[in-house]
Amino acid sequence: MNIGEWPTKRAMLQPDAPVVISDDGRTFTYDDFNRRVNRLANALPFVGITKGKRIAALLPNCPEFLELLFATAKIGAVMVPLNYRLAARELSYILHDSGTTALVYAPDFVEKVETLRGKVGDISRYVCVGESAGGRDIEYESWTAGLPDGEPAVEATVSMDDPHFIMYTAGTTGVPKGAILTHGNTHWNAINIVLSYMLTRDERNLVATPLYHIAGLSAGATPTIYSGGLVVLCRFFDPAQVVRMIGRLRVTHMFGIPSMFQMMSSLDEFEKADFSSIRFLIAGGAPCPVPLIEKYLARGVAFSQGYGLTETAPGVTALPCEDALRRRGSAGKPLFHVTLEVVDDYEMEVPRGEVGEIVVKGPNVFKGYWNLLEETEEALKYGWFHTGDIGYLDSEGYLYVTNRKKDMIISGGENIYPAEVENAMREHEAISDVVVIGVPDEQWGEAPLALVVAEPGATVSESELAEFGRERLARYKVPRKFVQVNEIPRDADGQVAKHELRARYASE
Repeated sequence: MNIGEWPTKRAMLQPDAPVVISDDGRTFTYDDFNRRVNRLANALPFVGITKGKRIAALLPNCPEFLELLFATAKIGAVMVPLNYRLAARELSYILHDSGTTALVYAPDFVEKVETLRGKVGDISRYVCVGESAGGRDIEYESWTAGLPDGEPAVEATVSMDDPHFIMYTAGTTGVPKGAILTHGNTHWNAINIVLSYMLTRDERNLVATPLYHIAGLSAGATPTIYSGGLVVLCRFFDPAQVVRMIGRLRVTHMFGIPSMFQMMSSLDEFEKADFSSIRFLIAGGAPCPVPLIEKYLARGVAFSQGYGLTETAPGVTALPCEDALRRRGSAGKPLFHVTLEVVDDYEMEVPRGEVGEIVVKGPNVFKGYWNLLEETEEALKYGWFHTGDIGYLDSEGYLYVTNRKKDMIISGGENIYPAEVENAMREHEAISDVVVIGVPDEQWGEAPLALVVAEPGATVSESELAEFGRERLARYKVPRKFVQVNEIPRDADGQVAKHELRARYASE
């Protein structure tokens, strides 16, 4: 079996049950959905996409994103979801690195596509979900409309060990890394989620986090489809719209980062909103503040917190709703088919209560990084995935994540590696030296701050630096503030004293 067979099976078992409702009013049953997936799977070879070939998606949360996910799975092709918040230069790197030969995009992102066009030599086909600029690209609906809606003929067997999609994550060296997730990774993650949250055909999961992100895709959408439930898609997150859709469409659960739930709770209509259908909310990406949990509990809504990573597809732990306050700050216990340990620098398991690196083993752990053999071997050494996160297990086996071994900032659920931001900002002719640190941010958890040393005699404004950063980086990576200093403090080994800087600027 492979992931492409999920819609086939569901179309056989419950053909008339709804699988997707999008916020533009479109609804598809499992039978509708499977037929659309099959037409797309039969169309893909006409643009050179066959087993092992990569096709990228620059799409918001829409049914076509999920159709591409399952159509590529049926024929053994590999999908490359693209973060539409990235700058064109960042997208270009991912497209080059993955060897993508076709791109499916939405009109929302036509400016970025036009910037990329002709600069990524491997891409020979562009498909627009809607009308393209000048009508020069393939139009998605008309392209697939006349093709057979039966199961595609597949020359080579597609197995659970084959790559399903490549999802790029921020890299410590300043360039993103492509995590290869297999059909088996997606399958076992779905099983873990179904078992942990007791999902059934009655589920109505609202997906407001981007599907290009592992949490939006695999903490919400794919486990719901595996269980035979309904996926409710929000094209882009809008707190007021989400609150209304929960009541109108009888949503049963939703994943989000704490800042999303905070924005929802700040609305005037929050106190009168209909949350009676909600079984639970899942918070991830950062610890959920206790006052926020209490605010939702007062409305009869419980939180389950969890911990996961792109490389684990993503589920690692989950905290039951009943423990949300009793075990505040905890990420919960390992999911059913996950083994977790906390180890020291010598790979020895540490006693309960002592901190160390969190390592994970299980069928949900990724295959490796695309074209990065050494990084893969380092991450998967001794048969365990080394997360780079620091934490401890308490006496009852609850995980607490306390720090990051990797020099990474998490802002609004997005990973930011300072090295990438520093490398981009160093291209400015007036900058002699720069260091980026994460400081606390009330809305996003953390925010990047840059300390800048100007070249002798040079002057540069904060607004100029911000604009320079936005031309090269996704907006969320651009430092919220630039502080000009005479020098960057370093220790005896020449290393930047980031711990000292974080402590100082956090207090300021």
